[in-house]
Amino acid sequence: MTAGAAPGWSIPLQGPLTEGTCVRIGWPEDAELDAITALRNRPDVRRQFFDQRVLDVDRNRDWLRHEMNRPYEAVLSIRMKLDGAFIGAIGWSKGDPAERSFELGRVMVDAPMLVRYRHVFPSDYPGVAVDAGTALRDFAFTILGLDVVRMVVIEANRLSQRAAVAGGARVVGTRAERRSDGSEVRLIDLECSREDWMRLTARAHGAPGLSALDPLMASSPSL
Repeated sequence: MTAGAAPGWSIPLQGPLTEGTCVRIGWPEDAELDAITALRNRPDVRRQFFDQRVLDVDRNRDWLRHEMNRPYEAVLSIRMKLDGAFIGAIGWSKGDPAERSFELGRVMVDAPMLVRYRHVFPSDYPGVAVDAGTALRDFAFTILGLDVVRMVVIEANRLSQRAAVAGGARVVGTRAERRSDGSEVRLIDLECSREDWMRLTARAHGAPGLSALDPLMASSPSL
């Protein structure tokens, strides 16, 4: 087991973890910590999160570096395979080795940054959010041995919901929650079980294309 890893999930706590078609995913480097916070604090990104407050840069840097309960929660960097450029983040929370589950989310994509990579993406590319989410979903079932991956999206965030469903999730419920400012927001709960994932991978080569999704979409399929 990697030094420092808690019993249950034996995975690296730094460096790369997995990759998709066009992206690589791994624990953030020090130089990326403030970039993650800056992306999260953009008005167009943070409004897709349940908690829309602006994060303090220094406090969030400390949390990302030292206080996050790795490996049972994660904020990971999404990087382009082409040149290693930071283009977003993804992660999980509520990791439970006993239940073999976690909540996938914390997805942020730097849409303006991706304009320069339009020529790189295949014609049927489903989008960075789907690419990264699918890669992490496969990591969850193959490496962590999970039985279920959960997701929560804000009902109004249609791109997030489409990305989650494109990655194999199914809606299991809806509910209303109140934010800290007193406003009410409707949430959609989704799940992808090991059985769902096995069916998806079994028919992967014959599955319909996902090219209808915007490869530049910035989505946050988690709170």
